[in-house]
Amino acid sequence: MKNRSRLALVAIATTGLALALTSCGGGGSDVKAGASSKSSALTTATTEAPQASGNFGSVVTLPSGIAFTLNNQAVFTPTKFSSGQIDGQRFNSFEITVKNGTSTPLDLGTLILTSTTVAAAGCVDIFDGQVGLQGAPADPVAVGGTTTFKWALSCPGKVGDPLTIAMTTDGTTNVEVKGKLV
Repeated sequence: MKNRSRLALVAIATTGLALALTSCGGGGSDVKAGASSKSSALTTATTEAPQASGNFGSVVTLPSGIAFTLNNQAVFTPTKFSSGQIDGQRFNSFEITVKNGTSTPLDLGTLILTSTTVAAAGCVDIFDGQVGLQGAPADPVAVGGTTTFKWALSCPGKVGDPLTIAMTTDGTTNVEVKGKLV
């Protein structure tokens, strides 16, 4: 009896943790009724016209001097520790390189990445610390400095479908990078 109650407690804790992890870092842009206008502003900022755009493999530079390059796109196989992947979707990973050409350190903690495929269907971010998919780095990028980190997505669609990634670093700037699902 004692072992059953322990097992039940572990099952409840595991389920709660799984639910908490799957709600983190979603790529959706739906604003629930009653959400604050502050959170609404964050999700609508990425739908404005881009200030800079390009394709995977090209350097895309904002007027402020911040430059983004998305490279090394590949099919990603989620591990048992991954969260965010949706069965039946394409899993793509890539590297994001950010060069800070501004006169102040760049806080990537404000980075918002929104991705869509055909018919504006949204993608979901995949996270897995075991393979380096932890989101944007916590340390600011120094003036003149560069950082590279991995990102992965779970997207509806098939190989060759258009993939558009919009990024913002402060809620007002917007970079758009286009490619195709692999």
